[in-house]
Amino acid sequence: MQAIAAMMRAHEADPSNLEVLLALGVSHTNELEQATALKYLYGWLRKHPKYGAIAPPELADSLYHADIARLFTEASQMNPEDADVHIVLGVLFNLSREFDRAMTSFQTALQLKPNDYSLWNKLGATQANSVQSADAISAYQQALDLKPNYVRAWANMGISYANQGLYQESIPYYVRALSMNPKADNAWQYLRISLSCASRQDMIEACESRNLDLLQKEFPL
Repeated sequence: MQAIAAMMRAHEADPSNLEVLLALGVSHTNELEQATALKYLYGWLRKHPKYGAIAPPELADSLYHADIARLFTEASQMNPEDADVHIVLGVLFNLSREFDRAMTSFQTALQLKPNDYSLWNKLGATQANSVQSADAISAYQQALDLKPNYVRAWANMGISYANQGLYQESIPYYVRALSMNPKADNAWQYLRISLSCASRQDMIEACESRNLDLLQKEFPL
C-alpha cells in the first residue's frame, strides 16, 4: 500500500504520466480493487498517443472489465510489440480468472521483455492459480535469477512447494523471504502452517517468537 501511496503522489504531480497510470492500474488490480484499477487503465489508454483514439470519452462514466479487456485486446492488435499492453491483458485475465489467456499474454510479453523479473513472477503466480505449481517454480526461479533479493518471489516459491504438499521444501523459502522482510505477516502464517504440516513442531516456538536467527540456522538455503 505504501507503493500505491507514492504512485498516487506522482500521479497528482503529473496526471498524464503514462508509467504512473499503468503502475496504478496494475497495483490496484493486485489489490483486487477492480473499479479503481479499470479507471487508471482506461486513463492510460486515453492519454497514450497511440491508443487514445480507441478509448471513447463517454466510456469513462461506466467502466466494465469486459470493455477494458476489449480495448486492450484491440491495442495489442494495433501494436503487437508493445509489452505493456500484453502485461495489462495478463493482469485483466487474471482478474476474470481466465488463467490460460493470462498465461498466454504474459508469455507474449516475456518474449519482448525476457529480463523483467516482475513479469516472470506474474507468470508464476498465474501458473500457480491454474494449479500448475511445478511450472510456477520454474518461473519464480527465473525471477530470482534476475533479482536475487526479490522477496515476493521467494515467498511465492514457498507457496508453490506447499501447494504440492512439499511442506518441508517450502520452509527455507519462507525463511529466506522473512529474512529480507521480517514484517511480512502472511509469510509468518504460511511458515507456521508448513512447519506444522512437516511435523516440525520443535520449531513452532521459533516461528511464533519470530526468531529468524534460529530459523535460518535450521533451514539454510
